[in-house]
Amino acid sequence: MSRTLHWHWSLLALCLTACGGTQPTVVETPTVPEVKTAAPVAQKKGVSQHAAKLFEEGVSALKADSPDYLKAVEAFKAATDDSPDYDIAWLNLAYSYEKLGRYSDSAKAYRSLSARGVQERGLTLALGRSLLMTGDADQAIAEFEKVLQEKPDDLEARNNLAAAYIAKDNTDIALRYVKEVLAVQPKNISAIINLGLLYLRQNKLALAELMFKKAIGYDEKNAQALNNLGIVYYKTNEVPAAVQSFNQAIAADETLDEARLNVASIYLDYLDYASALPQFKAVRARFPKHYEAMVGEADALYGTQEYAAAAQVFEESLTLRNDNPEVLLRVGKLYEGQLGQPKKAAAHYKRYCEVKQLPADDPMRATIQFLEQMEEMPPASADEAPTDKASEAQETE
Repeated sequence: MSRTLHWHWSLLALCLTACGGTQPTVVETPTVPEVKTAAPVAQKKGVSQHAAKLFEEGVSALKADSPDYLKAVEAFKAATDDSPDYDIAWLNLAYSYEKLGRYSDSAKAYRSLSARGVQERGLTLALGRSLLMTGDADQAIAEFEKVLQEKPDDLEARNNLAAAYIAKDNTDIALRYVKEVLAVQPKNISAIINLGLLYLRQNKLALAELMFKKAIGYDEKNAQALNNLGIVYYKTNEVPAAVQSFNQAIAADETLDEARLNVASIYLDYLDYASALPQFKAVRARFPKHYEAMVGEADALYGTQEYAAAAQVFEESLTLRNDNPEVLLRVGKLYEGQLGQPKKAAAHYKRYCEVKQLPADDPMRATIQFLEQMEEMPPASADEAPTDKASEAQETE
């Protein structure tokens, strides 16, 4: 299957603490905040003791050596259900959603705070960031511009606007915001990364490499810059250097899904399925419905000959998108050749024919007819290898 590497723009995002403070940081995915229990919060009007206890359970989940974001979401969600005015619980809920890659849910949580009159610069930036991560660049821009209206010299809002306009492929406006930041702060890492991304979009790879290395020079563990540098190496056919850079990005920020997907895609390209599999699984552990990670995991399972598991994950991906011809063909071949289930194979081949709009005389139609006839035949003996008629069909996707 064809692979797409994931670049990483630079956003100044909100890190939320249990005591309600904000801390800007130069990473797209926020680092785990320093979480502190806040006993006085339990005395706040409208916050029950039960909600306060749930809140502390969420805090404990975030403070763990390996943060359990699913548990944190469950606890903070229960706390806000019990006490809807529990602002700090809403903040931590939004943060935990972000860590799981559930940006739409995160945006809803931030908006819930805004709807109740909680107006804060950091909250507005965080809402814009979540909107941008859902692909809604226009709404994100509207939020970032609110910050500039209140504070015209806000560099974080300018960096975020640059990121949003990069997402919209409006390089002229993005470059304007980048220059405005660098004119005031020449060593601003977010602006440097965004400038590198602009060069990357223009295929000026030498300049892009220079910018990302410059950012790493100021912060050697900047996961964004390391990920984007890996893309430059990949584009210049320096594959070992790309793999190293992506792995360094993962070491710097284990939640950086883009770096995991990028290195896993390279492993798949070079048929190193065993190395690709844990990377896709790590993404799905945080974001179970991540479509690309789901298909990648299924491909890796297929490559490691875990056929039943591969078919199961492919089937799961089809519940999200049932018109991917590559997946339909691959899972059909799995059922036919490796799992010996001709009826299921025929069903997926039929859908494949529909999606590809294959003519009535296409060889795949004959394969379907053969498989349907097999359903009416006695079972094959144990020492009889299954027939893979789909291998005769040309994979045109």
